[in-house]
Amino acid sequence: MNQNDLFLIEGLKFQKGNKQAVQLIPQVNGLKMINTSDNSLILNIDFQDDGVLFDWSPYINKQGEDNLYFIIHFHGQLYKLFGTPIQLDSMQEFSAGKFIFKRNDIYTLDTINESMSTHQLSTIINRHNGKKYIEKRINQLDSQQISNSSITDYGCDGVPEEIRIIQLLNIQRCPYLMKIDQLTFDGECYSIIYQSSPQISLRQILKKYKNPPVSFIIEILEQLLLGIYIQNLVLNIFEELNIIHNGITLENICYSQEFNSIYLCNFSHSIFETQNRSQIKGNSIGFVPPEQYQMNSHISSQANIYQLGVLLYYMLFNENPFGKDQKKILQNNIAGKYQIPNTNQDKNIVDIMKSMLQKNPQKRKSCKEYLASKIFMPAYRSKISKHSFFSFFEDNFNKKIDEFEVGDDNNFVQTVKSLQINKGNKK
Repeated sequence: MNQNDLFLIEGLKFQKGNKQAVQLIPQVNGLKMINTSDNSLILNIDFQDDGVLFDWSPYINKQGEDNLYFIIHFHGQLYKLFGTPIQLDSMQEFSAGKFIFKRNDIYTLDTINESMSTHQLSTIINRHNGKKYIEKRINQLDSQQISNSSITDYGCDGVPEEIRIIQLLNIQRCPYLMKIDQLTFDGECYSIIYQSSPQISLRQILKKYKNPPVSFIIEILEQLLLGIYIQNLVLNIFEELNIIHNGITLENICYSQEFNSIYLCNFSHSIFETQNRSQIKGNSIGFVPPEQYQMNSHISSQANIYQLGVLLYYMLFNENPFGKDQKKILQNNIAGKYQIPNTNQDKNIVDIMKSMLQKNPQKRKSCKEYLASKIFMPAYRSKISKHSFFSFFEDNFNKKIDEFEVGDDNNFVQTVKSLQINKGNKK
C-alpha cells in the first residue's frame, strides 16, 4: 500500500468530526476511493463525470495550518479529504486540467482582454504566488448557439465540448498544447485558466520570414503531426472517438519561448467525429476540409490532415492554396482545387502536401504514415539545411518582437451570409 495514497475522509455516513482512512488511487479515467479496512470500493470518481467537482479552496486558503483538506462534491454528497501538504499538492497536480475545480477566490482580475457574447478573455493574478494567468470564461448559453456541440456524435451535455476535449488531452498529458492551470466552474460558467507565457503565431512568423528554410518547415510539420497523432491516441482510449481541431490555422499555431516549441491553441470550435448534419462552424475560409461543405458526409480526424496541408502550402509558398480574394478562395476551397506554383521546393515535402490536400479524406494518409517519411530522418534533414528552427527562435525570440505584430484578418465561415457559386454541369 502506497502511504501517499492514504487520506482521512469525513462525510461517509459518520457523525461530523469522525473520519475514516481511505486510499485515493489514480486511474486512467479518474480516481478509485478504497476502504482501507476491507479493501472494498467506495467510489469510482471519473474525470468526466458531470456530478463531480473538486474544491481546493479550504486547502489553498489555510496552507501552513493543521487539518488540511480539500472537498470532493460527488452527486450531491460532500466529502472532506484530509492529508499532508505533500499529499494534497500531489493530488492537486494530478487533478488539474482533468477534473473540474470549483472556481475559488485566489484569482483577482487584472485586465479584460476580450469580451464577446460567447466568452470573456481576461488576465488574472493568483494572489498567492503573484503569477499572471489567462482565463477564458465561457458563456454557456451563447457559446452553445454557435458551437458544434449539438451536431456531434458525442452529444450535448452540460459541459462545453471545448472543456471536454481539453480534459481528454490533459488526461493523456498531450504535448504541443497551451499549458492549462485549471478547468473551473463557478456555478454559472465554465472557465479555462491557462498559464501565461510569451508567444507568437505562425502567421506572425511567416510575416517576418516569408521564405523560411525547408528545415524550419519540416520541424514545424513534425511537431504538428506528433500533436495530432497523440490526440488520436487519446481518443482511442476513450471509445475510439476522434478529435477534429477545426481551427488548425496560422493564428492557432503558436511558438512558445518558455517551452521552445510549437503548439496548438484555441479549441473553441473543436468537435468530436461526427456525421455532418448541418454547417460545422468556426473554421476559417481557405482552411475548411471539402467534406465539411457536404451534407451528411462523415467528418473524421482526417479533417486535421487537410488543414495541416493548407498550413504546409502556406509555409512553402506564403499564400493560401485557393486564391487571393475571399470569393475565389471559398469557391476553390469547396471544390478542393488548387495549383502549385513553379518552384524549386523539395519534391518529397511537396508530395506530402499534395497527399494532405486530397479532396477525398480516405486518400489522405494517417499521421503515423506521414511521420515515417524520409524527410523527418536526421540524415535527410542535414542534407537540406543545418539551420534549426527551434534553436534559431530560442536565440532570437526577443529581438524586434514588435515586427511580428499583425492584425487579425480571420474570415470565418459563419460570417459569410450569402455567396452565389456556379456549380456547373455534372459530367
